[in-house]
Amino acid sequence: MKTRVEIVSGFLGSGKTSFINSYLDTEVCANRDILIVLLEKGITEIQSKRKNIEVIWLEKTEGLKEILINKISKKKYYKVIVEYNGTEKLSLIGEIFKDKHVKNKYNFYGNYYIGNSNSLMIYLRNMGEIIVPFIQSSKLIVLNNIDLLDKKKQIELIKEVEEINNTAPIILSSSINKLSFDLKSSKYFKEWEFLKGINALFNRRGEKRLYDKMG
Repeated sequence: MKTRVEIVSGFLGSGKTSFINSYLDTEVCANRDILIVLLEKGITEIQSKRKNIEVIWLEKTEGLKEILINKISKKKYYKVIVEYNGTEKLSLIGEIFKDKHVKNKYNFYGNYYIGNSNSLMIYLRNMGEIIVPFIQSSKLIVLNNIDLLDKKKQIELIKEVEEINNTAPIILSSSINKLSFDLKSSKYFKEWEFLKGINALFNRRGEKRLYDKMG
């Protein structure tokens, strides 16, 4: 079975690293060998002390292809989680997966988009050409700090995001501090419910079932 590659996207300060820390504590990552590649350096650090979690920081996105090829030759990972630079274009990932060595060893398993509710609407209006492709391609969207908005603005933001991507589930988190609880409580981060949910999403888009891809 090929190693899964998942992208965690969003602007600096949106809560990507906090999401990864919370994600690592859910059922879908339990007792798995996981490589985490950080393409941004924020304030928060990866907290996991588990021996089966390896963390690499890259200064340039262009080095990702080399890391993927070299690492898989030395160890078999269950998945690779890439914390993506929020100012880079998503098309760079597509270029990496055109490489035959990458395609032979990895499956692109989707993108998680993490948004800070307090600033996302402003970013959408001013930098939509960068942000919209990430939201459009997401298999799941997390809106952090939703309680910082009043009810009217919450509804407006959710509607805006749903107009960009009307198939991806949206998890609303009141604050980054409660993100771990919100992910553990969500059915999308429980092993079999997660797989069923993603399969349903892929089926709606007319794509091949993930169970088939997993062999």
